[in-house]
Amino acid sequence: MGVQLFMRDYQTHVFTCTYTADVSGVCSAMYELGGMSVIHDPSGCNSTYSTHDEPRWFDSDSLMFVSGLDEMAAVFGNDEVVIEDIVAAAADLKPKFITLCGGAMPHIIAFDYRGVARLIEEKSGIPVIPVATDGLRSYISGVGQALTAWIKRFADPGEKQDSLSVNLLGVTPLDFSVNGNAEALRSCFEDAGISVNCCAAMGEDFDSLAHIYRGSVNVVVSSAGRRPARYMERTAGIPRVEGIPMGPAFTQRCLDAVHEAYRTKKNIFLYPREENEDKWNIPERQILVLGEEIFARTLASAINDLPGEKRMNLNAFALWPDVDEGLPELRLIPAVRAAKMVIADPLYKVILPPGNGDTGFVPFPHEAYSGRIYRKMIPVFVGPEFDPEKLLKGK
Repeated sequence: MGVQLFMRDYQTHVFTCTYTADVSGVCSAMYELGGMSVIHDPSGCNSTYSTHDEPRWFDSDSLMFVSGLDEMAAVFGNDEVVIEDIVAAAADLKPKFITLCGGAMPHIIAFDYRGVARLIEEKSGIPVIPVATDGLRSYISGVGQALTAWIKRFADPGEKQDSLSVNLLGVTPLDFSVNGNAEALRSCFEDAGISVNCCAAMGEDFDSLAHIYRGSVNVVVSSAGRRPARYMERTAGIPRVEGIPMGPAFTQRCLDAVHEAYRTKKNIFLYPREENEDKWNIPERQILVLGEEIFARTLASAINDLPGEKRMNLNAFALWPDVDEGLPELRLIPAVRAAKMVIADPLYKVILPPGNGDTGFVPFPHEAYSGRIYRKMIPVFVGPEFDPEKLLKGK
């Protein structure tokens, strides 16, 4: 009984928020590609995505719909209503493709995404991509599943390019917002003479992303890009570089890694990485970086590369959310309170000791965690202009 209670508490969030759900990740990845995204749900997931997780509404339109699943359809499993509504909407709007995902309720009633997708495709004549989300996992899972499914359906693995070019994988506003980070990411490589083949999926359309296999190296800049990168490695042997060009030293390190991966066809990680590592093994009185894994690891490594006296002789460590559980509070709170300095989204400040003790807090908003609340505070952290030393000083 005690073990069961512990496990239940382990997955409960009392003080901290949860990260953006997988269903929003799917919609975010598909937003600019000319398709129609349908969330099978009573309507709550669509509302959350539209109002909190998607800042591009202000500048561009996209076809986003909710099925409006009602109680009778859920109880009796009447999928015909959903199928006919989607077919009718597609006939009027003529999207290039349809993405079908859903929230927790369809998952509970065992909704058959693949079967329904096939029926919609037969009746509409439009390609349908089923992504069996459940609203219980994080956006990392949703983005990864959606991009991989899209590449499987529309990209040709036999299409290759002989010269060096990169695909930027895992780029959505959930991790990079709309403040210039995506543009800065492109500029890092283009200014160094490396062509950017695709940026999945910001600043791309259906036709440009369909040629993603022309890229010779995949640069995975968030953990949401790992799944499509691994798929492309299996199908076309394209190597990947994991990490973000962040600050002068790490930008150059990323550029050098791209050239090396292109030459050797081997995967390269810009941050220390050990198999079977325990991310919770954090010494006390250190700098703790909380956030999406590749961002947190890159920033921690960039801080550790600073001269010792400039970073107060402290090592930086990273903690990142699990796809299923986020950051469990029972382990997170002691780690945060034992740190000398914490770099995290402002909403994490609530778990600091009363009066903050001697724990310094550096706010670094993350759109997938706090939504639009602190969007104006998100810095451009991509590129050689970003200075980790100034971040530690609160500038």
